[in-house]
Amino acid sequence: MRTIFKRNLMLTLAFFAFILNSCTEAKSTTEPTDDNLITISIFSDPHFYDNSLGTSGEAFENYLESDRKMIAESEAIMKSIVNMISGDNSKIVIVTGDLTKDGELKSHQLFASYLKQLKDKGKKVYVVPGNHDIDNPASYSYPGSTPVKVPNVKADEYKAIYADYGYKGAIATDPNGSLSYIAEPIDGIWLFCLDACRWRENAGKTHSVTGGVFSEATFNWIKEKLAEGKQKNKLMIGAIHHNVVEHFVGQKMMFGEYVLDNWEQVAKTFAENGLSVIFSGHHHAHDVRIYRSGSNFMVDLQTSSTVTWPCAIRRVSIDNNRVMQVTSEKITSINYDTKGRSFQEYAQYQFTNGLSSLIQSYLKQMGLPNEAVNMLLPVVLEAYKAYSHGNEDQFYTQDIQMKIAQAKAALSSNPQLAALLMLMEGMFQDLDPDDYNFTLDLKTGEIGKKFVEVTK
Repeated sequence: MRTIFKRNLMLTLAFFAFILNSCTEAKSTTEPTDDNLITISIFSDPHFYDNSLGTSGEAFENYLESDRKMIAESEAIMKSIVNMISGDNSKIVIVTGDLTKDGELKSHQLFASYLKQLKDKGKKVYVVPGNHDIDNPASYSYPGSTPVKVPNVKADEYKAIYADYGYKGAIATDPNGSLSYIAEPIDGIWLFCLDACRWRENAGKTHSVTGGVFSEATFNWIKEKLAEGKQKNKLMIGAIHHNVVEHFVGQKMMFGEYVLDNWEQVAKTFAENGLSVIFSGHHHAHDVRIYRSGSNFMVDLQTSSTVTWPCAIRRVSIDNNRVMQVTSEKITSINYDTKGRSFQEYAQYQFTNGLSSLIQSYLKQMGLPNEAVNMLLPVVLEAYKAYSHGNEDQFYTQDIQMKIAQAKAALSSNPQLAALLMLMEGMFQDLDPDDYNFTLDLKTGEIGKKFVEVTK
């Protein structure tokens, strides 16, 4: 959220963003069977924090003013996740990055101990790094009034800590320096665990680089391995931190660091070379999009952060007919003082309260008068809330439509604000499928429930 409004929102760019993306509705798919080839649980962006580093005092409170995540609650949330996944039928667990708050060594070590609990239950666990995890210059403890720098994790240390969670059993690793690897958790299935994070660029900065891109060498290695997997008739699925496609029209323009650079080239390459499913995170939203290139396709299943409402995890099964079934489950309780609220109520309050102040601050930084800020705040807040939750159309109420109409009437003479309103309105469009539950035939790309896809 630090970069929500840093980009110059030009009306023409917003207009073309809508024109260049078209939507079509796909047909129903084959029903899944009970004969599962692979079963997977996915959670993302746990931003795990070792509370011994400090969760009270002036320094920690100052930090929370610029962050909407439930950092102090992260360990309690992780305990609930372990309980949820330990009791399900998944054989594979995937965590799609931002494993820690800001790459603190102690946080990585403690987080790995929770992954071990899942491993001890017979689960095969695979992680990919997020932009917060490696060589992060913002790794601090908060013992009092002033943050104190603490050791972070370098790339080699990361691989050592998570050796049992992907790296030790990898059938291939990127020889070009990224932390990408390929595993074969089930005979015939290749899991591409991909690192597009720019941790090499963190030196000399105050915060880690948020955006993601593959180096040319790493991308060529991925393409070579995809070609090999396709030749060997492997079912190929992937995991990555950054979004591989736009999850709403204009996402790359407005939230550029959350979508891969050159995402269209990457998505086209994945779709045409048989990587038809990829699990992502990063933007703390529970949303699904599908990209099609001719008869080829790739679906990007973004999973919400566990420390940001709606705090949901995914469960995925692929049967022997290669029909994938996706379901989701929200975290409903944690062993923590939620101030008399249910956990979901508490999480939504934390989300709304924290985000509201951040949005207000950014709108004021745009130089807007208070009247415009007050008019835009509920629209922007509700739009981001809708996208974060998924199934966005349920948030597009008559009340919010009236607020958007009022804002348009009052502010449309300003091209920058007109573009912003257009993008906000687009965030309410539920580009399908049901972001929590659907089926997908991995042979044909047919969707079992109403689904609108990006067409290029």
